[in-house]
Amino acid sequence: MHPKPDPRFLSVTAHDLRGAVGVLDGALKELSRELPKDSPEAAKLYQMMGRSSQRLLLLGDRLSSLAKLMDGADLELSEPMELAALVKEAATRAFSAHARRNLQLRVEGGAPPLAVHVQSFAAAISELTVLFCSFSQQELVITLSSDEQAVHIEFASDNSGESVRRALRERSATTQANAGIAFAESVVQRHRGTLALPELDNERAKTAVALILPR
Repeated sequence: MHPKPDPRFLSVTAHDLRGAVGVLDGALKELSRELPKDSPEAAKLYQMMGRSSQRLLLLGDRLSSLAKLMDGADLELSEPMELAALVKEAATRAFSAHARRNLQLRVEGGAPPLAVHVQSFAAAISELTVLFCSFSQQELVITLSSDEQAVHIEFASDNSGESVRRALRERSATTQANAGIAFAESVVQRHRGTLALPELDNERAKTAVALILPR
């Protein structure tokens, strides 16, 4: 088992990352004044750099949130709420910002009301959505279901299974995908749940990750 990082290190890293992003944003604004206004290539480059800067800022926020989660403070849970709407809103927002052209998103099913820490839980859904957007080609499907013991939120897509499974196995590595998985896993664990690789048959081999939350 990989050792967990010190929350204090995560907090300092998040602070340094935000500072670096601030410098990059300033440089990006200066650069925008020099770029040709009528060049599609320059406009595309500026847009890509802007998105990358925002992604770095978001990762800094995630690191800060992760440090708080690991620090052991009790989460302030909501009243039992319908998860389908929360999952759909968080996934759609992340999908709109990160999906590739022609990729489709579907959120299906439902689950009984559950008490969650809304901000961190929505952030975990966003991180997993971003992760799947980076690997999927045609469709991402998020399915909610439940049984007597737990609520299940499964992420499935074409062309993603092995890539996401590798990231889940190697989630201590310092890549964007693994950072998102580590954050989502910490959030789910603080809700007394697990982030799992489901036992699959051939017909459901596209399912790569499931959030399992106790009822």
